[in-house]
Amino acid sequence: MKSLLPPALLYFSNAILFISLFTRLPAIQASMGIDKAALGLALLSAPLGTFLALPLAGRINDRFSPRLTALVTLPICALLSPALTVLPVAGFVICFFLFGFFRTIFDVAANMISAGIEQRTGRKVLSRSHGFWSIGLLVGSLCSGFLAEKAVTPFVQQTLATGFVIAACLFVFWVTPKDPAPETPRDRKGSAYVLPDRKILLICVMVFGLCIVEGAIYDWGIFFLREHLNADPAIAGVLYAAFTIGMGLTRLCGDMLRDSFGPRVLVRASAVSVAAGVTLLVATPDLTLAGAALFLIGCGVALAFPLAVSTTIALGKGKPSENLAALSLTLMLSTIGVPPLLGFIAEHISLVATFLVLLPCVLVSFLMAPVAEGRRLTWPRGIAGPRRIDQEN
Repeated sequence: MKSLLPPALLYFSNAILFISLFTRLPAIQASMGIDKAALGLALLSAPLGTFLALPLAGRINDRFSPRLTALVTLPICALLSPALTVLPVAGFVICFFLFGFFRTIFDVAANMISAGIEQRTGRKVLSRSHGFWSIGLLVGSLCSGFLAEKAVTPFVQQTLATGFVIAACLFVFWVTPKDPAPETPRDRKGSAYVLPDRKILLICVMVFGLCIVEGAIYDWGIFFLREHLNADPAIAGVLYAAFTIGMGLTRLCGDMLRDSFGPRVLVRASAVSVAAGVTLLVATPDLTLAGAALFLIGCGVALAFPLAVSTTIALGKGKPSENLAALSLTLMLSTIGVPPLLGFIAEHISLVATFLVLLPCVLVSFLMAPVAEGRRLTWPRGIAGPRRIDQEN
């Protein structure tokens, strides 16, 4: 349990920072005087920062160690976040670009810390580490709803979140031993970007539908609760917490579930849970049922990225840092147009349509589930049985 403390606290504090910002997006949008379509375009700046950070993320982690990288980049993100609440549109775009850049490097570091613990101890901790991200989302969404109800400004809220994140990083720095001296990096030739191989591409297709639903809840969930269901800020925070509760409980049990059922079953169960949750969310006007729908969605998206990371580490060739960077790059490129697209749909059609268009993508995740066990996609007829991906290369 002691070895789980550093990644758990890093994931938790990162989630506090993240959710404090995204639950106040309606107020931030109003302060900038833009519509949802323009906000969707502004949110695109973070994926662009991610794109530029990915060729550097693995190399920085290899050069300075995941521990040091995480403890430097997360406070930088924290210091940027209060500015996002008060700047005009141009300033928001620049700061959100930097936010995405440094947060990407942090994400690779945090996943490498958890993966390193699994390799050293033989105990699965990756899902539980991500579980503390979900606990942070729960705590942050409840606190955010309370602060919004008390008319605390987004700037003050993000300043408080920044102070917490910096204190958490200082604590982790104090309680964790130094990493062994990193290897001197070899000269590398060729493209700066670590290109994904066929295995990583298939993994990304497998989790694509689940990941974009998770992103849609982060970006547009509060808008849906406030505008479509007419929930006040405090109630919206409680309902949003149902999503984080479902995610957190599932991730805390995720390592046990991986051992008991296997990744293929978990991917398919996740897709079914997400599809059921989205359908219920858009079909009901009842706030209690909306909370149940968000809980189902949280359960469904919880294991998508942990399963993608564990499958990438198990099947990928070369350094784990490079494989994770390639995974992140591919997922980012595949989802980069989603925020502005969903913003356009929300502004010009409806918030309901914003979530309905995601259901076919969830079906793709269901069908691609065999990839989680290194197997090809199999169809009910015409194929004798599954084959392992590594037999094809």
